[in-house]
Amino acid sequence: MNIALFHTTLPEPDRKVGGVEAVVHRLASALATHTAHNVTVFSLTPAPTDALYEHTHLFPSLPALHEQSVLRWGVLPLLLNAVSFRDHDVLHLHGDDWFFVRRGLPTVRTMHGSALEEARTASSWKRRWAQRLIYPLEHIATRLATLPLSIGPHTASLYGIDQLVNNGVDPERFYPGPKASAPRLLFVGTWAGRKRGAFLFNTFVERVLPAVPDATLQMVSDTVSDACRRHPQVEVFAHPSDETLARLYREAWVFASPSVYEGFGLPYVEAMASGTAVVCSPNGGAEYVLDDGTYGAIVEDAEFGAILAHLLTSTDARRSWEEKGRQRAEAFTWATIARTHETLYERVASGRAALSSSPSLPPASA
Repeated sequence: MNIALFHTTLPEPDRKVGGVEAVVHRLASALATHTAHNVTVFSLTPAPTDALYEHTHLFPSLPALHEQSVLRWGVLPLLLNAVSFRDHDVLHLHGDDWFFVRRGLPTVRTMHGSALEEARTASSWKRRWAQRLIYPLEHIATRLATLPLSIGPHTASLYGIDQLVNNGVDPERFYPGPKASAPRLLFVGTWAGRKRGAFLFNTFVERVLPAVPDATLQMVSDTVSDACRRHPQVEVFAHPSDETLARLYREAWVFASPSVYEGFGLPYVEAMASGTAVVCSPNGGAEYVLDDGTYGAIVEDAEFGAILAHLLTSTDARRSWEEKGRQRAEAFTWATIARTHETLYERVASGRAALSSSPSLPPASA
């Protein structure tokens, strides 16, 4: 079977860590590795050097299509109608496709989150309004697809989607290893906005350091303030390689994520696979991946600093979360996720109904 995937961008060295583009890249590589099918990714940016799939670079002479939001959301979905996918058996879309109506093959569309939730948690009025305009377009995209998929049950409920799928983690890259010699926190996300790096920084300085004076905070963040850069016990990594990021996860004592919205929360899985305890704020992705706090601590803002300090000073409590997290992460390997997608593609390509609506996760007690 010839499988095509589309996302506007793929990971680049100078872009933020993670995001849908990283998920698409890793899913395509997993499909190429763990299935016998031909996999091609269509995007407006080059393929990463470690891509294991074929790649088609769309509209290379029009970089503004992905650099300017208005063109990406309004023009690109129309231009997709001129792209030929006839050599493929199924097309898996991951965004910017709401005006793509000339579909000559079965299509799958994954909703990785919701523009409505992005709008609710945005820190600027411009982003709030932009995401509110995108939200109804996302409904169009799900209706156009032969099979719409959702990452997480909350997103599924917003769009009336029956089939859940998961994002994955590479156990050959994210695995437990020696911890740092002194207490260390890790944050992955942006300084501003829903990821709330600024909140974690202030919590670390005001609540954690007084209780754990030798603690350090490593922030994988693309936007930080001068104050954060200057603090002697805070280290910033703007664009680490995948290998560096995996090492940071392994060495951290606790992964701290005060994000107020996650459609899924892949960093939680990466931290758990790396043998690192997770502390995060309440959100739909955290509740799903961590099973309402079974595999990681989900805490309110008022207790965030106290929980971090407790885990940095209590070996027993920290190791209990580490062990639970490792067990949970085993359900999210890319090999498992690739096989789930393979089955879905085969059913869609043959015109059969989709799988049941249950996600590919074991029961919480497993």
